[in-house]
Amino acid sequence: MKELPLLYSLLWKLAFIIFKVFFGIKIQGRENIPSAGGAILAPNHLSYLDSIVIGLVTTRKINFVAKEELFKSFPFSLLISNLGAFPLKKKGFDRSSFKRALHILKEGKLLVIFPEGRRRERRGKIDSLQKGAARIALKAGVPLVPIAIQGTDKALPKKRKIARIAKISVIIGKSLPTKKLFYTKDNIDKIHNRLIKSINELLGY
Repeated sequence: MKELPLLYSLLWKLAFIIFKVFFGIKIQGRENIPSAGGAILAPNHLSYLDSIVIGLVTTRKINFVAKEELFKSFPFSLLISNLGAFPLKKKGFDRSSFKRALHILKEGKLLVIFPEGRRRERRGKIDSLQKGAARIALKAGVPLVPIAIQGTDKALPKKRKIARIAKISVIIGKSLPTKKLFYTKDNIDKIHNRLIKSINELLGY
């Protein structure tokens, strides 16, 4: 972790210890995350803890697409910005965020996009996702890595402010290649549908 900024490295190590001790976090499939080069990590979304959990799956620094409401508080905005997050507008096509995502990937960095867009109300099979992750991966020509997170909704469910002890597990699937595909609607749909299928398989559906 020598290449990581000091603050990021310290917080990563602290978070890993906390999640190992209190949540017994188990991570499978780390070898499926590219050791170098740009890639999109696409996990399901059950809890606010997911952002921390997904950061622990790799020692590479990751960047986040986060909802713009999280940037309203200046101190918190400053913190998460330094940790690699940038805002995404809720409505319409956010061209500036799209360009920033492409820039990050072309620099050979990792980007996390929660394709569900927001936390789910309950666990279960995923029927649909937003197409942003598939669209950006295809445009940048980078691998799209499906990830299944389980247990975070028990540790910190919606409307609960304090986490409770619960087992958390993460399964990282094999990446979906996009490099040799043209940027077309059909290919976006193809990658998008493969992502839904892959995440569901990792979740056991």
